[in-house]
Amino acid sequence: MSRITLSNISKSFGRVTVIHNVNIDIADGEFVVFVGPSGCGKSTLLRLIAGLEKISEGQLLIDNRVVNDLTPKERRIAMVFQSYALYPHMTVYENMAFGLKIGRKNRAEVQKRVNTAAETLQLEKYLKRRPAELSGGQRQRVAIGRAIVRKPDVFLFDEPLSNLDAALRVKTRLEIAKLHEKLKTTIVYVTHDQVEAMTLADKIVVLREGRVEQIGTPLELYHEPANVFVAGFIGSPRMNLIAAKVTSTKNNHIVLNLPDNSTINLQRENHSCKTGDLLTVGIRPEHLITTNKGEQLQLTISVYASEHLGDISYLYGRLTDKTDIVVSGAGTIVCKADEKIFLTAEQQHIHLFSKEGRI
Repeated sequence: MSRITLSNISKSFGRVTVIHNVNIDIADGEFVVFVGPSGCGKSTLLRLIAGLEKISEGQLLIDNRVVNDLTPKERRIAMVFQSYALYPHMTVYENMAFGLKIGRKNRAEVQKRVNTAAETLQLEKYLKRRPAELSGGQRQRVAIGRAIVRKPDVFLFDEPLSNLDAALRVKTRLEIAKLHEKLKTTIVYVTHDQVEAMTLADKIVVLREGRVEQIGTPLELYHEPANVFVAGFIGSPRMNLIAAKVTSTKNNHIVLNLPDNSTINLQRENHSCKTGDLLTVGIRPEHLITTNKGEQLQLTISVYASEHLGDISYLYGRLTDKTDIVVSGAGTIVCKADEKIFLTAEQQHIHLFSKEGRI
């Protein structure tokens, strides 16, 4: 069992608190990704789990055992860092075997574990090479192999793909996913790349300024973001966010005025909105569709750029108040600069947020 529980975890450096009362429950064998912008505290939180930083307040439990005062070795975790941290004078085999030799494992056991890890990561033919003779992706696999041979209860990954080029990131990402499927070990993975988070995670923890904004599956965060921050962070391109003002409310309906003076009538049960409230309307680029004048929701944008990627096209435009809007559509869409187009969206694809969160 390798369940991890973070209970009211806080971390301070002097008078500055960087992690604020975090509560997360990670199930045995679960792949959990911490995601958020630079400086949100995700790597610090990972280091607290690893035992590389001391917890200021709260309890950290692994397998229902409080580990606050245990060393990293006693926590039975293995960590893969952003930098490969390989010994340049050692071969791949020696790098992977080093920790086991320090732990005084016998030669037969060391050889068995290294060979098994090398087979899993397709490194068999590189065991006699040194890191300088490997590609970036191969070095990262060696770093992962060095963690695998220890047979830890928990793997911790700190932005392991950030030093790789785009093609290698995709390939290595798939290898990590396959590795988790094979080993069934609990993985906590840190990244600023929401695409990595969406494709790898069983569960995503979105962080901002040391606080948890939302925890959920990738699809829960995509379709039901808890607030404007999550809505704007999860998804590529990001969700379109449009300022709106409540003009009237009746029963379970909210009538909103948008920047280009169009109106929208949304049905929301048990809402507490009042006339005059300032809200945010969210619509994902793929849910905006071109239309003719006269729709119930109609946004008019002036297109200033377009991108054609073959199977998909992106149109970039602005509302009259300079709010940027992105439209995602079929690759056959053609639109000239400064052309005006009319957009609409179906009710079920329109999100509504107040300062407190999702409505």
